[in-house]
Amino acid sequence: MAVQFAQPYRFTEQQLSRMADAGIIPRGGTTLIDGVPYQGGVPVRFSSPDYYRLGEIGALTENERVELIDGEIIAMSPEGSRHSACIIRLIRFLTPRVGEALVGAHGSLFLPDEYRPMPDVVVLRASADEYEQAHPTHEDALVVIEVSDTSLRYDRHVKSGRYAQADIPEYWLVDLTRDKISVHQNPVAGEYAQVRTYGAGESWKSSALGGLEVAVDDVLKPR
Repeated sequence: MAVQFAQPYRFTEQQLSRMADAGIIPRGGTTLIDGVPYQGGVPVRFSSPDYYRLGEIGALTENERVELIDGEIIAMSPEGSRHSACIIRLIRFLTPRVGEALVGAHGSLFLPDEYRPMPDVVVLRASADEYEQAHPTHEDALVVIEVSDTSLRYDRHVKSGRYAQADIPEYWLVDLTRDKISVHQNPVAGEYAQVRTYGAGESWKSSALGGLEVAVDDVLKPR
């Protein structure tokens, strides 16, 4: 696989048949190898329109936790209760503190190069229609937040680079395995020039959110 630290989504024969019926993949010569569609000996690459078409035809449902990166559909790990609680805590903390900006969770974000992540939490620039007409893009994102346990390496090594390449001002990586938060700021040439990690009792100021002070204990409930 081209994507490191992540597992491909495993399709079934029934899903493969639906994709062929819809014309997303060729009916002839396409086979599943360990759940991954192959055509002509190489894995099938999905475009962004293909990816969303999979939902329209029911090949993927809204309950599927997947992302599109470099044409590959990647399976995301199920959320544990602490993971879910952290997301709720972030939304509750941020919503009254970001002014006209919008706080969302688990929504598609359109990044360059056919990358369609679904961040755990994202703070977006204000939109009159609240992004009803179109998904938000990298130009709309002020802060992207990933809450990580089993996906830590993927979030640290893959997503951080993609968010930096898209010039997203800040990326917060909440590490549930160590009870720490890594704050990535100032994207330059595909990397974040400033990365600092904070633990219990510490706080930082978010330049993307007008200097908002965020304490680790506001995000990670002390244990």
